Amino acid sequence: MPALVYTAASTNWLAESSWCIVELWGGGGTGGPAQTTSGNKGGGGGGGEYRKGLASGLTLGNNYVVAVAQTKTGTAAQRDGDPSTFNTTTVQANPGIGGALNAANGTGGAAGGTGGTGALANFDGGRGGHVHASGTNTGPGGGGAGSTAVGAQGSDSAITGGAVGAGNPNFGTGKGGDGRTGTNIGLTGTVYGSGGGGSWRTSSNRIGGNGAAGYGSVYWSPPTSLLCCGCG
Repeated sequence: MPALVYTAASTNWLAESSWCIVELWGGGGTGGPAQTTSGNKGGGGGGGEYRKGLASGLTLGNNYVVAVAQTKTGTAAQRDGDPSTFNTTTVQANPGIGGALNAANGTGGAAGGTGGTGALANFDGGRGGHVHASGTNTGPGGGGAGSTAVGAQGSDSAITGGAVGAGNPNFGTGKGGDGRTGTNIGLTGTVYGSGGGGSWRTSSNRIGGNGAAGYGSVYWSPPTSLLCCGCG
């Protein structure tokens, strides 16, 4: 069965079949920024979800857009990741939510992506970690979902970002951006779909860590007439 993978913001898939199987990972939310007042901290961004779905009733020779979430840059504001989609809404993996700005101790971790479309399989992204209850670290990012397991939650009691779920293209090394134990910008989530870590402010405003980009793949089975083109 032919297969193509996608990482660009928008790519056309030329239909060689009336159906295809689509796998998508949504993007991670950014870590929470720390602004205005010394001692403010950001919560961890949520990881993007995974969706697998059947796209049927397609027209051979038509182009169908595969749109993959790109890296979401941390700024001075809370920023959710972007969804990844096939044919706009036929299959859609939703993003993680951005970590909270200036979160109170014990709060601020953002929800992982959930609720997309694609009925064959779905796993949620990991929640971002809260700012430590005693304020000793910012919130780490949640892990992006995998094709067989949810993304892990960022720690609520340490700086460790949540690992990506099993079956994620970056399984084994990918995780949410770690939290901070002192003044600094947030750390970036590792691809694919992981949330960014929260930042810590003392004398200067700090931005949250980037949310990682998503990912996509399309599988299909060409009609026999195409497979045998040129057969004697």
